[in-house]
Amino acid sequence: AVLQLIDDLERQGLDPHALHIARRLGGEWVDVFAAAWQPWTLDQPALVYSVSKTFTSLAIGLLEAEGKLGLDDSVGDLLGLPNPHGLTVRHLLTMNTGHDPEQIDTLQFDVRALLTVPPAATPGTSFAYNSDATYALSCIVTALTGERLTDYLRPRLLDPLGITERWMKPARGVEQGFSGFHITVGDIARVATMLADGGRYGGRQLVPAEYVTELSHPWSDTRDPSQPHDPTDDWAMGYGFQVWRSTVGFRLDGAYGQFGIVDPAQGIVLAYQGSTTETQLTLHAFWRLLDAVADAPETADTTPAAETATLADRAGALDSWSARHLFRPDLAVPIPTDGWRLDERGDGWTLMFPPLGDFEAVSIPVGADAWQRSTLDLPAPRDLSDAVVSSPPIDDATHVPIAARGERDGDGVVVHLVVPTSPHRMLVRADASGAVSAHWHTVPLQGPTLSALAVPESVIG
Repeated sequence: AVLQLIDDLERQGLDPHALHIARRLGGEWVDVFAAAWQPWTLDQPALVYSVSKTFTSLAIGLLEAEGKLGLDDSVGDLLGLPNPHGLTVRHLLTMNTGHDPEQIDTLQFDVRALLTVPPAATPGTSFAYNSDATYALSCIVTALTGERLTDYLRPRLLDPLGITERWMKPARGVEQGFSGFHITVGDIARVATMLADGGRYGGRQLVPAEYVTELSHPWSDTRDPSQPHDPTDDWAMGYGFQVWRSTVGFRLDGAYGQFGIVDPAQGIVLAYQGSTTETQLTLHAFWRLLDAVADAPETADTTPAAETATLADRAGALDSWSARHLFRPDLAVPIPTDGWRLDERGDGWTLMFPPLGDFEAVSIPVGADAWQRSTLDLPAPRDLSDAVVSSPPIDDATHVPIAARGERDGDGVVVHLVVPTSPHRMLVRADASGAVSAHWHTVPLQGPTLSALAVPESVIG
């Protein structure tokens, strides 16, 4: 079944990066499979986008357990801000602030605006996906504890789960909460198994079972009333406390296919990192796997040795390069490439970006037969190039790790430039004349530039 899942993901061009499957066998959680597609690796933390939201929700659950807040408390009272429309913590958790998508686009992560802009609907009656609401939850954590979100979670959740030092990107001086967490696929698997066991992990009750039950309940109706109902649409099955209900169980869900699938009934979790805009296809592949193992006993694995060996061989050879011809560029967001140059070198190529001001040209080595790794160091606060960098790096996030590989394509050369601390790759082509064009495969949500993906050195390891 796992071999079939790998085939499904690769054949459909869904750009899988890492997969971790765990199952409850004989009352204990066992890692059934874990592998990554080069140049991504199992031990490299990577941006998981809105999977971050579930960690923020868990922090709120812990604050409730400590008596520091109630879910129906006024957000204004907790933050010392005007709250004329009566928004509560519960409204934020369920994304029922009443604001419509057009209003949300204007908020710009300004909590005062979130609380004072008159919502289009009565709070608690209308769902609209709202990262500003989650950001406000992160602000609440910091306001009540004096700590960053991840620092608060460190002794209570992250350390007990075995999640070592990780970085979450800040916004307006507070950790984003809604996105920005850089974690491994194994980290996702551990939090998913904890949720599947009602908040228990390693013999300890880390999160109250009652909160996990509430977290996974479909409080918000996420169906689009203007569209015919599709019973297979996994974004129309309801929203809990920063998790989505699914065809099977519920899930942590980040842009472009960052998933933590929690199936308490079967005792199975799937953690996944990838990059596609066709994320429903990724979920359908997961559901086929779960259907295939639905009747398997919760006992020791009885897979024949030959099949186990085949899977191990396949896992050791996974490489995203093998499906490169299926990855299509996002033509809607072209990347300015004035001054870019791709030069031949003995074992591949060198991709050159032009100099800017006092800074010299930047060069990225590109392998011909293997991924070539390097790090682009961004000077702060100056930008390297308008073609690559659009804004100064945030805090100490001044490094962009790169893995690059290329091949000849007709009269030109095609290069895949991957940022392995993210889901993203850039597709670069130099034609016979030397002219260079570039597009993202999936566009970074916080800006179509490499600087948007900059991380501290600690993330690179």
